[in-house]
Amino acid sequence: MKQPFFSLRYRIAGLTFLLIAMTVCSLLYLANQQMQSLFAEYLRMPMGPMMGGMGMHSMHMGQNELHFLHSVHQSLIWVGLLFMVLGFLASLMVAGSITRPLQALSRAAQNIRQGKLGQHVEVSSHDEIGQLTDAFNQMAAQLAQNEKMRREFLANTAHELRTPLAILNGNLENMISGAAEPKMERLLSMQEEVMRLTRLVGSLRDLSLAELHQLPLNLEMTDINQLVVRAVDLFQPLAEEKGLQFRCELADPLPQTAADRDRMNQVLQNLISNAVRYSARGGVIALSTRQKGKEILIEVRDTGEGIAPEDLLHVFEYFYRGDRSRSRQSGGTGIGLSLVKYYSEAHGGRVEVQNGKPCGAVFSVYLPVRRGTA
Repeated sequence: MKQPFFSLRYRIAGLTFLLIAMTVCSLLYLANQQMQSLFAEYLRMPMGPMMGGMGMHSMHMGQNELHFLHSVHQSLIWVGLLFMVLGFLASLMVAGSITRPLQALSRAAQNIRQGKLGQHVEVSSHDEIGQLTDAFNQMAAQLAQNEKMRREFLANTAHELRTPLAILNGNLENMISGAAEPKMERLLSMQEEVMRLTRLVGSLRDLSLAELHQLPLNLEMTDINQLVVRAVDLFQPLAEEKGLQFRCELADPLPQTAADRDRMNQVLQNLISNAVRYSARGGVIALSTRQKGKEILIEVRDTGEGIAPEDLLHVFEYFYRGDRSRSRQSGGTGIGLSLVKYYSEAHGGRVEVQNGKPCGAVFSVYLPVRRGTA
């Protein structure tokens, strides 16, 4: 790519060369003045005895003196020209070392603007430009990851919506054509699919608002232990059906905190539902609460197979399933844990996950202790 005449490289090179040229000219001028002064002083010196005691040098320069001065001037000129050429080359090298990484960054940015994500620029130094390049590479990688997630999100959303819509469309077509009667069982099945769609659309809306930090919260003083007990009671029949047991270790007393009860209920229900789904028959689901500094810690442990190490960093992503063979019925919609993450962060908290010992997974929700609803 041809560089414009007033590009940064030429400006840096020109300024560097100008500084070197001014320095060389100043040194040459000072050296010439000093030489002239010393030579004049030499002419005023007393003559030695070989000159017959004539007393003083003549103040007039002869042919030899003029030739000497001319030779000195020529030497200074050639030395100055040599240093100016070297300075010009050095300025081009300095300017190139600064502008080459910037040109690479510019080309990569242009490629990203054209939709070619995943650009990577080689980091060749550890100075400010190297730090800028490293930050650019991280940004480009994040943009590529976000674009990948966006495409997967759209594809998975379409997949999740397609099944209930196909069921509704098929039933409606059969009833309209007279091939099937509008029986109560069929209508209830259609209502269930409509409710599934409604929940999915509502969850997607909450996710989009949470990403934009615009999720509305109805904060009120809340007893977290009470929410945990209610969530356990809600899943008790399903746990008994699978032969699972709940074990609760709730801190008493536990300070109340300002929270949105509906959102926190959904956080607990999603975590418990996930634990019930992936725990083997006869397992134990342990829930605990305690205060840790200025935060309330809620832990949900299961005795399932745990989470593969390569999946730990992705469990909170939309529609992510570590086992791709799981169906929507057995593996959920894939946005429950995303809601857990965003609901927790909307409260000013966070959620973490790790594999338990000797087995299972441990989800930890941290909520800040808030004394008011403001």
